[in-house]
Amino acid sequence: MAYDGPAVFLAPYGNAAAQENFRRTVRDGLSESEVVPHSDAYPSGETVRMWGTKETVAGTWRKIDPGDYLLFYNDGQYDHAAEVISTEQNEPLGREIWPNHEEGKPWVCIIYLKRPIETEIDSAEIHDLAGHDIDYVMGFSPLNEMGIGGIRGRYGSVENLIHGESPVHERSTPDTGSEPDIHATPTVDISSSVFDSLYFPDGQLEELTEQINAALNAGKHLVFTGPPGTGKTEIARLLCSHLVSEFPAIYTGQQLTTATADWSTFETVGGYMPGEAEGENLSFEPGQVLRRFKKDEGQRNELLVIDEINRADIDKSFGQLFTLLSGQAVQLPYRRDGEEIEIVPASGFEGSLESHRYVVPESWRIFATMNSYDKTSLYELSYAFMRRFAFVHVDAPEVPADREASGELVRSYADVWGIDADAATLRDVGEIWFAVNATEDGRDIGPAIVGDVLSHVSGRNTDRRVALTGAVASYAFPQLEGVPNRSRIVSRIAETGTVDRARLYRLAGDVLGVAVDG
Repeated sequence: MAYDGPAVFLAPYGNAAAQENFRRTVRDGLSESEVVPHSDAYPSGETVRMWGTKETVAGTWRKIDPGDYLLFYNDGQYDHAAEVISTEQNEPLGREIWPNHEEGKPWVCIIYLKRPIETEIDSAEIHDLAGHDIDYVMGFSPLNEMGIGGIRGRYGSVENLIHGESPVHERSTPDTGSEPDIHATPTVDISSSVFDSLYFPDGQLEELTEQINAALNAGKHLVFTGPPGTGKTEIARLLCSHLVSEFPAIYTGQQLTTATADWSTFETVGGYMPGEAEGENLSFEPGQVLRRFKKDEGQRNELLVIDEINRADIDKSFGQLFTLLSGQAVQLPYRRDGEEIEIVPASGFEGSLESHRYVVPESWRIFATMNSYDKTSLYELSYAFMRRFAFVHVDAPEVPADREASGELVRSYADVWGIDADAATLRDVGEIWFAVNATEDGRDIGPAIVGDVLSHVSGRNTDRRVALTGAVASYAFPQLEGVPNRSRIVSRIAETGTVDRARLYRLAGDVLGVAVDG
């Protein structure tokens, strides 16, 4: 999955043949026995769900990453969504699974999927966000950046849309019967038990909790840094949930959003949009940050989680927030009811909450996440901005070089995840984890990525080396994009003897664009 959030691909299935294919291979799914004779790269599980495309749209198909979503279109709406697990190009499998293909145009580009989610998404809304003039989709295609940005702006994330969340401006948040105390700054003493659903070995969780407490009590916003898959986003989410429940008179809710490369101050601060009640007149629409301070002209104090903050162009997307986060009032170049819109800190504020005014509670916080190997874009910010943040590093565990010890480390996580794997599989996965993380100047991966690999392999009725090869390509390789020595990392994985060396090298060429001697 791309780090700036999932992409969306539109998949129509309007004719009878496509509807039969959808019912059989997506909704109901296939048994492993139907797939295994033709593929060694399918995701494990008793039921295998898959969709496909013709080779003529292979260019679009190659852009699909694990974690992206397919939206299935039929009769004026997107009625199902399914998350992508992996892909492979496999003509024999496509011909076998979908014999009703158009003559000479089999589905050869395979897309493996999780169980589909029933949705009721009006196609007119999605296509309007994307700037399309029509309310239907002709063929398999990606939703453009404008459409993705529109979904995130309206719903907060693609996932919120798919799971039926109402638009951001319509959502209700916990209401205590009165407005929050904007001057209160609670002293927090968060216990590590708040994060009990996560697993950290060797006392790491206690150390993280201590850093979080110290930063919050010092009045800082937080940036959680570290390798991918270490639990940064989940820590931020659990922290918000705890603060909202622990201090209901201060915090009124929370919101999670994912930063993207196309963010501007429109997404964060806001800007003019056509007003529905005013015809063609423009009215100011607040962005992600300002919406945390006001709802229906009433004061709010909603914590904000910005996932992958480094993916945004900070200068372009934060603009006036540089001043705001330095504790100063800001006037925006927009008007409401004839008055310039202003954002003011609660400290010293005793005025009324007029329509053109947004008040930042003293306890309000941003909790951001970023991958440590992308820290440069954030560390180049001005001191006035940086000093408002505390950086909490969430590291990947040190993976032992010893095969038995690394297998025991994987077992400790597998027990928490509820994954049942034999000792040999645990040792193999541990050895691969060490091979990736032990390379000098490499890119560490966290336990969540290893969990994906282990889930992919466990319980499959196929050769373990073959399954591990496909799992490494599906989950570990995407984390190596842009790493200068990625060919050496691939070689180290191959040298473990846990994978099919020749196939791993072929997949490295396809996924990473590197040639490995071997």
